[in-house]
Amino acid sequence: MTEHDTSPQRPSTPDRINPDGSTTIRVKRACNGCGTLLGDLAALDVDEHGNLTDVRTECAHCRPLVALEAAGCKTWQVTVRSIGDVDDQLDRLGIFAKGYWEYVDGKTRVVGLRVGSGEERVVARFGDWLVLGLDGRFTVHSAPAAAVVSAEATR
Repeated sequence: MTEHDTSPQRPSTPDRINPDGSTTIRVKRACNGCGTLLGDLAALDVDEHGNLTDVRTECAHCRPLVALEAAGCKTWQVTVRSIGDVDDQLDRLGIFAKGYWEYVDGKTRVVGLRVGSGEERVVARFGDWLVLGLDGRFTVHSAPAAAVVSAEATR
């Protein structure tokens, strides 16, 4: 994936109601890290193979993650779909992890991943990013509120 930063901020063209009653829209681009809408889709958003490029550097929420990755930290987004893969990768690193359960809507459900044990453990809820720092410690980069809602909706 390529990274780019289209400064200044992307335009965000509002929908337009035409005289015949139809609506003209402009396709919007969302951050591929957290889903925050960034503005209008641009030609740079699609690479030569037709894949969307990495625009996390344009997102105020995800930009710190990109900086951590560039510094050599390992990051994983914990979602309903990725929790098994993240757990497997942590197992291969010899790191204890298991589902984190809470009582939700009258049932006990997995809501994220608990990593480590004792006072060093952290909990990454669905939508959060788990960060393995260069010092070998884990931290959690919490998801923006909109991402939490969409992660819960996929259950």
